[in-house]
Amino acid sequence: MMGRTTIRKVVSWFAALGIALASRAALAGDESRLGVRFQQIVSGDDHPSILLEPREGVVSLKIRLERTEAASQGSAAGGGSQSAPALSSGALAAGTHKALTVTQPFGTFDYTAHFETKFANGDNSAFDMKFSLTRVDKLKLELAAEDVNLEKRTLSFRINNPAKSATLEVYGKSGAKLAAVAKNLAGTPGGTAIAMSWTDPGEDVLYIELKVTDVAGFWKGMRLSPFTVNIPHEELEFESGKSDIRPTEEPKLQKTLGLIKDALEKYGKLIDMRLYVAGYTDTVGSKESNRVLSANRARAIAGWYAKNGLRIPIFFQGFGEDALAKPTPDETAEQANRRALYILAGQTPSTTTNLPKANWARH
Repeated sequence: MMGRTTIRKVVSWFAALGIALASRAALAGDESRLGVRFQQIVSGDDHPSILLEPREGVVSLKIRLERTEAASQGSAAGGGSQSAPALSSGALAAGTHKALTVTQPFGTFDYTAHFETKFANGDNSAFDMKFSLTRVDKLKLELAAEDVNLEKRTLSFRINNPAKSATLEVYGKSGAKLAAVAKNLAGTPGGTAIAMSWTDPGEDVLYIELKVTDVAGFWKGMRLSPFTVNIPHEELEFESGKSDIRPTEEPKLQKTLGLIKDALEKYGKLIDMRLYVAGYTDTVGSKESNRVLSANRARAIAGWYAKNGLRIPIFFQGFGEDALAKPTPDETAEQANRRALYILAGQTPSTTTNLPKANWARH
């Protein structure tokens, strides 16, 4: 048999348990009476909110907030606790909607909120809630043509928010998916250069699709089209110092136009392609005059294609003697250096020895 002391302890324990259970029931009930929800994740100029839809009338509400930077943002532990601006509301009728904005910096923060409520029926309520709110900047993805190395099968990019994950898909000239890579970025800080790579697909890459998700769940995608087609052609002959296309040279352009259309028929259904016309000269004359002459000749070629039915964006640029096919001394008349390149590409070609600048002009 239990002694009186033991019975008292058991009774006290059940009484304490009953108080704890009643307290928990009251807490859950008060949250429900207020209809508390959250707008937890926002971006840009927006701020998260505590949303209220009370089931019964409210006379007044006050909320005190304590805020701690969440450990999920890349640090080993969250930052120290600090007070956040208090929130309040006047009378609310049952079934109305009220949003109380929580002003916070960018990032994810853990909150402890102390609610004090006066209900219209005379009840006073006090309870605490814990929750997390996230605010991020509008997601921006930075990746340039020079950040992609097809030979090494690598690329690198940056986003402005802490990164959660990234996926990369590589497609070949047939349109088939050649490779798929997923990477867990585990809150990598915004602005960090993030590298990804893929295995040898055994086929030329037509385009790459990249999708990056930040810690708030917002994502940004980009399609890269590093694939280029150099169109073979017979060089035009211009009169010395001039850029007019002579009628006798037009059959050369007609033949090349056919090759361009063949390439567009083959690849243009998979990616949007553009034509880039690059002009070059030999070393006879000044460098500046040769740049101008080569640009005028490239413009003339681009204009001829546009006039003769090529319905894609056409760009041109003159490099003069800055990218010689056959190095020569100054003032050397060299036919190999009086040339042009016709490049079909899905995006602006990367700078190379042949294309030392990216100052392309749209025809």
